[in-house]
Amino acid sequence: MAQNSHAGRASSWLAVVVIWIGFGVGGVALVPHPKWWLFWVGVGIVVVGGLIAAAVHIFDDVILDGPRQVAEKRHHSELAGARGEVGGPGTATDPATTRPHG
Repeated sequence: MAQNSHAGRASSWLAVVVIWIGFGVGGVALVPHPKWWLFWVGVGIVVVGGLIAAAVHIFDDVILDGPRQVAEKRHHSELAGARGEVGGPGTATDPATTRPHG
């Protein structure tokens, strides 16, 4: 497994590049007039890339990080005032504006 890196190993990238080439060949084969024999060559290249990926254990490059713990921050918005939370526009904090109506 790659240590402290999400980049992967060179052997894994080789498999990815072969798969990219296969998709490129298959895509070029379809534009502007389909050349089906070339499309199937592209599919074959993708299959070879998949076999390379399986042989080099490409999924062993995955690094599982622990869940991120992000502290919640207080957010002052119109919705906060509507829910009765302190600091929203629905809550008056100035004594001059808290007079009863009438």
